[in-house]
Amino acid sequence: KAFAWFADLPETRQRVVVEMVFNLGLTRFCGFGQTIDAIKAKDYHRAAAQMLASRWAKQVGRRAERLAQAMRG
Repeated sequence: KAFAWFADLPETRQRVVVEMVFNLGLTRFCGFGQTIDAIKAKDYHRAAAQMLASRWAKQVGRRAERLAQAMRG
């Protein structure tokens, strides 16, 4: 219910969200408010930019770059 927008995402972007939730945990993923807002708005380039601007991206390095690229499409 919290992610009603998830079902409307293309499969590749669903996988990005699932991988982030798996890596971060649901609580921390929910802290990515700007990223989530961009995804809900279907602004995938802004979502990717927000992902890469996070501390998480610095911690996971190439994984974040790969996921951001997938989010962009």
